[in-house]
Amino acid sequence: MLEKTTGLSIIDKGLKVEGILRAEGKLIVGGAVEGTLIGDEVIIVPGSRVVAQARVREMVISGDFEGEVRAYETLKIMPTGNFRGNIICKSLSLKAGGRLNGSVQPLEAKEEIIEPDTGGEDVSGPG
Repeated sequence: MLEKTTGLSIIDKGLKVEGILRAEGKLIVGGAVEGTLIGDEVIIVPGSRVVAQARVREMVISGDFEGEVRAYETLKIMPTGNFRGNIICKSLSLKAGGRLNGSVQPLEAKEEIIEPDTGGEDVSGPG
């Protein structure tokens, strides 16, 4: 299991990241991400777009997310959030107005973060 860290990474509006993104601490996505996302605490803000396979400790979705999320603690879909795909998580919160189109499965209690085998390029955050 990832431990909480204090790092902060931001993908701001107008920035697009493709490939494998690993971020320690908090990652705020205001732009676009395509590929694989591995992180501790990920926040997808309104107006952002993520198409990814994600492995995170916790995630808050207020923008658009398409793909698969494996959240080892919590996944929150906020009123402006739009999720399409598959969710495997320990705890899910869907706020009024948030959209969820996909499947949801419970996470096994003892499961730890396993990085997906992507075989692709690595774009790492600070650390």
